[in-house]
This record gives sequence, structure tokens and C-alpha cells, in this order.
Amino acid sequence: MRYKRFAALSLAALLGAMGVVPAFGAEIPQKDEVVYVNLTPEGETGTLYVVNNYDLETEAAITDYGDYRSVRNLTTTQELTRNGDAISFTAPAGKFYYQGELDPSRTADLPWTVAVKYFLDGKETPGEELAGKSGRLEMQAALRQNPDADPVYRDNYALQVTLQLDTETCKNIQAEGATQADVGQLKQLSYIILPGKEKDFSVTADVANFEMNGMAINGIPLVLDIDDPDTKELKDQIYDLQDGAAQLDDGALALEDGVSQLEEGAEDLRDGAESLRDGACELNSSLQAMGKGLGSLSPILLGAVENAAKDGYISKEQAAAAKAMFDGLPLLLEGAGELAAGADALACGTEDLYDGVLKLKDGVTELSDGTLQLRDQSSDIDTQVDDKVDEMLDEYRSQEFTPVSFVSSKNTNITAVQFVIKTGDIKLPDVEPAPVEEPGDGTFWERVRDLLPSHKK
Repeated sequence: MRYKRFAALSLAALLGAMGVVPAFGAEIPQKDEVVYVNLTPEGETGTLYVVNNYDLETEAAITDYGDYRSVRNLTTTQELTRNGDAISFTAPAGKFYYQGELDPSRTADLPWTVAVKYFLDGKETPGEELAGKSGRLEMQAALRQNPDADPVYRDNYALQVTLQLDTETCKNIQAEGATQADVGQLKQLSYIILPGKEKDFSVTADVANFEMNGMAINGIPLVLDIDDPDTKELKDQIYDLQDGAAQLDDGALALEDGVSQLEEGAEDLRDGAESLRDGACELNSSLQAMGKGLGSLSPILLGAVENAAKDGYISKEQAAAAKAMFDGLPLLLEGAGELAAGADALACGTEDLYDGVLKLKDGVTELSDGTLQLRDQSSDIDTQVDDKVDEMLDEYRSQEFTPVSFVSSKNTNITAVQFVIKTGDIKLPDVEPAPVEEPGDGTFWERVRDLLPSHKK
């Protein structure tokens, strides 16, 4: 028996000399860390502490690490031993918790920053001055990634932001983008911020005698067990799209050929109209010159016709026809002018038509190029969709990553780290009830009299 005890003690000493923490034959116990951060209503640094959680099958001697300002055993009455940043203790089987307070400066290492502003009736107001106030309240919150923090948190942790407003004192609540739920007389507003993302949001309400619990922000690893979706129906629609793109491209090519023929016809029409205009202008010029000459000779010619009719050289009908010709000369000249003007207008119109056809051709050519590009890009769109779906799922699917201790890099036995961040409450100070005056030492009947309403002060 003594030999066995001596052997056990020797083994323990040997393990200690080798730098192995004895844990009664078990491996180094695993632990979870929950980081609690208390901020001011504006999101400035408050208190910061960590609750370390062990779930042990058997009693174990444990050495943990953390540059804590103070530590406290939350499970047993055992005092925790501190040696520099090493905290040693013996934990019983089952759940064991101990708390360590960190320096507020460690807030700079948090994965996210929080900034909140409050406006009452349009005027920025400190949060601690809002308790008991009334008016139109707006709260603006900004949650940002901290570039100086460990990227394992930013890349793998999602944030759940929760805010509760009392509907008895907060009316006309508006919160764009929030998931809203009624919890008794409280209106609960929730926001989800995915890993690597940031969020700005605003909440407005008409408040009276305003009070509010602080905003709760939980940071946890995003674990989504997502199965590959069934994309058959989507692919069937994609195939219809591909067929439609091919038909559209074929139609655009046919339209392009038709517009080319239209262009040729419009060009011929333009050339013909220009020839017509030139001929009409030349005819008008000739007739106007002839009319001018005939106009000056018409009295002489008419006189000669009348004399010839008197002398019997021509008949009266011939004389009347000659006179009608001279009378119709102005109408002829006017018609020639209108013909020239119409031909010019026609030429201008066909020119505009031709220009329009050219623009139409350019548009159809651009359309044809676009339909061809659509046809080419949609030819493998089914594969593109599959790849994109896989990419999106891989981004948010359960990722394999190693949890990292927020407290100390010396802690390598971490199974989970969670962040619980809370902004300060906006509350009126508690009012203690007035002390009750004890009855005096009078007689029985005097004390009874003092209880009557007419004798109360």
C-alpha cells in the first residue's frame, strides 16, 4: 500500500517537472468563456469581466491564465490561487464557474465597437439625461468591425442586437429593418449582423417619462447546418431563359436584315425625291421665266387674236381658247411654284426618313449585339447559378475554425467563446418610501383617536 502511494506521488512529481498539469489522469480540461461587457448608454467603456465555465467528469486540478484585476470562485468557497497571470484551483466534478475581471482597456480588443447617440426633439442629449423626459426621441446606433481585434471573431461570429421599449411610455415606435415582437407590454426590436458585416440603425418613438433597459448585443459563432437546396425548378426556368435568349437573338438578326433592306429602300427614295425636287425647281424656273415674257406680250397677243377673229382668220372658238390660255397663265405659274415647294418638302422629308432609318439601324445593331451577349452569357447560366449558390452557402455554412481565448493566448483548451455586451440602462433613480411614523405612547383611547380621519395630520 505504501509502495503504491509512493509510486503515485513520484508520478505526480514527474508530471509536474515535465510541465504537465495533473488532472487526475484526464487530459487538460476544456472550458468555455463568456465575455461580459457593460458599456455606458453611449457605448463607452464600462466594466469587463469573463466567466470561465468547466464541465468536468471528475475532480481536476486546473491552471488557467488571465491578466485579471480580480478573480472570484462562483461555484465553491475554495480560494483561487494567483501567481502572475496563472490561476490555479481544484474543481469538483460537474459544472464549475469562476469569474475574472479584466481591465477596461481590454475593451479595445473587442471584435466590435458600439456607438449610440440620442436626440430628443432633434437635439442631441446624453443618455443619462433622458430618464423621465418626454418628446420625440431618436436613437442612432452604429456597430462596426474592430480592425485591431482577432479576425477569428470578425470572420466567424454573428451579432444579435436586442432592444426593448415599454409601449406604455413609448408610442409610434419606428424601427426600419428590425424584427419586431410583442413581449407583454414591451416592444422587442431585433437585428442580426452576419460575420464580417457592420450595421447602422435608427429607432424613433414618442416618449413620455422615458425609461429604457440597455441594448443587449450577443456575439456567437455562426453555425448554419444548411443542406444543398433543390434547384431543379430554378434550372427549368433557366433553360426557358436560355431558349428565350436564343430566340431573341435570332429575331434581332432577322430585324437587322430587314432594317438593312429598309435602309436601301430609304436611300433610293431619298435619291428619287432629290431628283424630283431638282426637276420641279427647274420646271418652276422655266415656267416663271416664260410667264414673265408672256405677261408682257399678253396685251399684244390678245389684240392680235381679237383682230384675227374679226377679220375671219380664226374662229370665235379659237379666239376664246387663246384668251382662256392667257387667263390661266397665273394659275399655271402658281401651280409650278407649289410643285417646286412640294418637291422640296418631299426631298426634306425623305432625307429625315433616311436619317431616321440610319438611327434605327444603329439601334437594331446595338440590340443585336446585346442579344448576342445575352445569349453567350446565358449559355452556362445554370452552372453559374450552382456555383453562386455553393459560394453563398459556403460563406455562411458551418465553418471549421478553432476557438481562440479572448483572455490569454496561453489558454489553448477553448471550446467556445461568447460575447455578451450591454449598454447602460436609462432609468430614474429609485425613490425610497417615506418612513412610517410610529404611534405615540399615549393611552389606548388616545391612540384610537389618532387613527380617526378627523384627527390625522
